[in-house]
Amino acid sequence: MGFAEDAVSEMFSLTMNDRGKSFDKMNRGSRGERPALHILAASSVPLTPGRISDDLGVSPGRVSAILDRLEKKGLIVRETDPANRRNVLVSVTKLGRETDEAMFREIHDRFVRVFERMGEEHTRQFLDRCKEFVDCMHDEGFPGPPAGPPCKI
Repeated sequence: MGFAEDAVSEMFSLTMNDRGKSFDKMNRGSRGERPALHILAASSVPLTPGRISDDLGVSPGRVSAILDRLEKKGLIVRETDPANRRNVLVSVTKLGRETDEAMFREIHDRFVRVFERMGEEHTRQFLDRCKEFVDCMHDEGFPGPPAGPPCKI
């Protein structure tokens, strides 16, 4: 095997073993209640479930289940669009906005602690390599915007 095949095997091993549970939690978290709540909290206007579905990259059925849970917790409200009674508009409540801010602070603080442990030089190298990796993934047709100019490789 060449270095690229070895690297793929190592990456899969890293993300699939016990250490990889951190990656798994981050991946699961990127499509559930937290990001849906954050999308709504960041918006200055109510959003349709379809827009939330598009932003999260999940099915409308999945969004409906997420919104049901958020609504039961008092974090969002759903209302009929007065301009088009067939549409539903979703907005964040005060409690939802406070919850989103608290969740963001928690995640932010965890990343700060990780980067402090890594040190400035290793953190900078890590972020530079992540940007390069994302750019190359984009060039290979993976979804999402590039992090910078086209991959140099």
